Amino acid sequence: MNKFMVIVMFLVATPHISGQKEIDFNSDKSLNKIFNQKEIEGLKSMVQFVDNMVEKSTNEDNPNKAYHLYFEKISKTPEYMVPFEENVKYRFLKSLDSTQFAMLWNFSQNAGVIKYRDSIYRNPDFITILELKPFSKYMDYLKEIGKDDPYYKFLQQEFERVGNLMQGSSEWFVRNHKKFDFDIPKNRLWAAIYLLRREESIEMKLDKYFKNK
Repeated sequence: MNKFMVIVMFLVATPHISGQKEIDFNSDKSLNKIFNQKEIEGLKSMVQFVDNMVEKSTNEDNPNKAYHLYFEKISKTPEYMVPFEENVKYRFLKSLDSTQFAMLWNFSQNAGVIKYRDSIYRNPDFITILELKPFSKYMDYLKEIGKDDPYYKFLQQEFERVGNLMQGSSEWFVRNHKKFDFDIPKNRLWAAIYLLRREESIEMKLDKYFKNK
């Protein structure tokens, strides 16, 4: 099965997605300045994949309202919430064209030194981590829109400085989701990326691995 058909199957797996409001990326001049049309199609696929999840989860057809409801659920849930089953998310991302995937993401086995139960593991090759690249076309986009938007300027600088989104910054976005209109392309794109990068913890990955071994 070719990659295009895999993506289509993800997007039409439920009729719920058919009525959703598709985000108009053509209205974002900065997006079209940084990304070519093939890359924009990849971004649309990622956003539609996440749109589908939040709409099904919240039973809300309006994407803007659905994202707000979903982030509110995260903020009020004491346990750490993981939006996607890892195998489903990874299968979708791997179905993208390699250039569409590489403009944002990287898969890594660099988990570092892990103490788990009575054992110590050093970069175990059975643990895969999805990483948002600190230097990529998406970061170029954040830098561009950050000229007029302090939040996205902060995001880009934090990734550039520490290579990741710090826990405090991640929690701030969830707590302050009402400040964002997710019908605006830059906000909807970031919301989708944020939820895609929200990974299982290393402990959760190890628990699952040894349970299924």
